[in-house]
Amino acid sequence: MLVDHLLAVTENIDAFFNRPFFGFHAEMLTALNSMNVDRDIVQKELKLVSLLHDIGKVEDDKMLYTIHPLDHELVLKRHTVVSVRAAIEILGTDKALSSDEKSRIYWAIEQHDISYGLYKQFLSTGYSPGFETWKTLNDKINTSDGAGLMYLLIFKLADIHGHANIGDVIWFYKTVQQNYFASLGLYLPIPVEDDMR
Repeated sequence: MLVDHLLAVTENIDAFFNRPFFGFHAEMLTALNSMNVDRDIVQKELKLVSLLHDIGKVEDDKMLYTIHPLDHELVLKRHTVVSVRAAIEILGTDKALSSDEKSRIYWAIEQHDISYGLYKQFLSTGYSPGFETWKTLNDKINTSDGAGLMYLLIFKLADIHGHANIGDVIWFYKTVQQNYFASLGLYLPIPVEDDMR
């Protein structure tokens, strides 16, 4: 059930930020801190992303086109686009969130599934996205080097609820480390399955 999934992902976000400061999780939080972002703000924003990221699945219809609510281009009616539209309706007038916070939340929702699509492309073609692809994705969420991708990297750990195969998550970490973080001299730890289950 969709509600169960959204709540489970939200619980996984809290679990990630509240685990003992040890091993992979400690390394991830240290990497996040090195990017000068407030972990409490990231946690708050990712909890909202987790509650809203898949609510558009009920209206997903890739046979139809719609206007993208963020960049106003004509796009397929994917669930991520519908979810962003719903998030804008829900959070748009919320005065407790700044416009920057809302923007990060909306773009994280919109991009939350892109690593899976890129992974499927990799499996079929062998193509691995390079620096510019990852930088463009990073900058949509947060223009600080690595910070935008950290939103998605942390979120992917939480969004494995109901997923038997998590090879795409490990591929996402390894590819981002090799093709983006390493070029910037940033450190990104690579999880193993025990770090995610």
